[in-house]
Amino acid sequence: MKSKILLSFILLSNLFFAQSKEEIEKLKDFTKIYSVIRHFHPSDESAKMKWDLFATYGVEEILKTKNQKEFQKKIEELFLPIAPSITFGENEYQWKGSEEKPIYWCNLGLASGSKSETYKRFRKNLDESNIKIKDLPIPEKFYKLKLSNNFVVNIPLIVYEINGKTIPEGNIEKYNELNPSSFDKNTAIANFIIMWSGLRHFFPYQDEMKIDWDKILDEGLKATFKNKSEEENMFTLRKISHYFNDGHMWITYPKYSQINSFSPGIKTKFIKNTNQLVITNILGDIPNLKKGNIITKINGQDTKTVIDSIKQYWSGSDQYNINNTILRELFKGKENTKLSINLEDGKLITLQRNYKIYQNIEFFNQDNSFEMKELDKEILYLNLQNLTTENVESNIDYLKSFKKIILDLRGYPKKGKGGANSMIRNFFWDRNNVKFMAYPKIENPFFENATFTEFFGWNHKKKYELNAKIVLLMYEGNGSYQESIPQYLKGNNFVTTMGRRTGGVNGNINYVNLLNGMTYSFTGMKVRNPDGSQFHSIGIDPDIIIEENIEDIKNGKDTFIEKAIEYLNKE
Repeated sequence: MKSKILLSFILLSNLFFAQSKEEIEKLKDFTKIYSVIRHFHPSDESAKMKWDLFATYGVEEILKTKNQKEFQKKIEELFLPIAPSITFGENEYQWKGSEEKPIYWCNLGLASGSKSETYKRFRKNLDESNIKIKDLPIPEKFYKLKLSNNFVVNIPLIVYEINGKTIPEGNIEKYNELNPSSFDKNTAIANFIIMWSGLRHFFPYQDEMKIDWDKILDEGLKATFKNKSEEENMFTLRKISHYFNDGHMWITYPKYSQINSFSPGIKTKFIKNTNQLVITNILGDIPNLKKGNIITKINGQDTKTVIDSIKQYWSGSDQYNINNTILRELFKGKENTKLSINLEDGKLITLQRNYKIYQNIEFFNQDNSFEMKELDKEILYLNLQNLTTENVESNIDYLKSFKKIILDLRGYPKKGKGGANSMIRNFFWDRNNVKFMAYPKIENPFFENATFTEFFGWNHKKKYELNAKIVLLMYEGNGSYQESIPQYLKGNNFVTTMGRRTGGVNGNINYVNLLNGMTYSFTGMKVRNPDGSQFHSIGIDPDIIIEENIEDIKNGKDTFIEKAIEYLNKE
């Protein structure tokens, strides 16, 4: 009897597994069709579609199908109203009449669903556009999409029009009635499909990185299939983002962020060469805690284990992820909740998350409050995070009077301050014609024959000159504009860089909508080093490495500034 029960259980388990495998395979096929039609099929109906809502609806409908025949019939039912010229099998659609004006998408990066104005798309010969990019490529006429079970879909990448309307005409009236719904399994899967679709065709570093797209698709569908809440969905998508080593890749869910935005009043730093987590600053009064204390455990777990467990949900280089883990996630949680830390000296201390991070941003994200400071009669220290345009513009002669200058770039230059840009514009002209950024021009699916605009830089003209020995301080947390600055200044031989290798993340961020208030982001442009070598996920090595030490932290000294002064004072 027991054997029969066990056999029945095994048979049922195998049947359930087989059904799940079938469902995943159908969802993989749906995702690929969805992604190509959404981003590359230029019919009027496709251009007007509520593609995000359609993703949820499509998932729901696909999961109702019981076999391959029903699945293929459902695919036709779902997509023919949007793309009436798609065909199935070997034969491609044949247009009747004039084919003088081909209509096709011109994609300057990913623009469908994007909240960024940097990335744009328009349909050639039909839509108005102010994009001034030379040599926009023409796509192939069709994309033959070969799916599982010998299912073939022919998707036109070029269509034609009569009287300003694409032909043949479809009908998406029923899709216009789609509305947002409460979170469920279909929403979770749809969010992953939307994200995978955008990245698969438009992630700009597909030549530099070995990305197993089918593995990611399979893993993401299986994982999101099990998501029961927006929070679970967010963490699933964040884990998937880790594959891309892109420090601009975040999955945001504001409701979660608002609730979990509190921290105890401590600031920490991970010293990589010794694998130690050190307290660098304290907000308020916390008994038995001081600068320089080494944290060995958090809530009873080894510190490195905790950092690694959080790091898996961050995209970016290893050095950038560690910095993000410590600055953004390590101690974050709900208001007034408690956590414990063990110190190297044996003390166990209970902390309370009683500070809202964004209301205390200067403590958590700023090393010092200086803007412009004389360290002695010969050295001028400029903190590019705090420096203002007004202070630069009104002190041109004063700045020119110094023979030794420290530019500190460890904090991200604040919006509205403008001092970093003003320094570059006034004193650092583009004498070596430094170029490091390019826009993608994507006309065919799956990054096939992808091209880029010519690489470009800042091209500043000469205004004033600094006759000074200049040091630029940088570290692992440098990303985006914080890395454009050293690329430009170093490429033009203006500075000696000191500190740590930067994060390796740059190029205008693209923010793309997901469902239920979520978004994902990624680097939409390609950035390389001025010498043409790979920059993404590698970063910029300093000319002089600085190793931090705990004694300086205990004594309130900034090791970076101390080493910069030492270097500048060498004859």
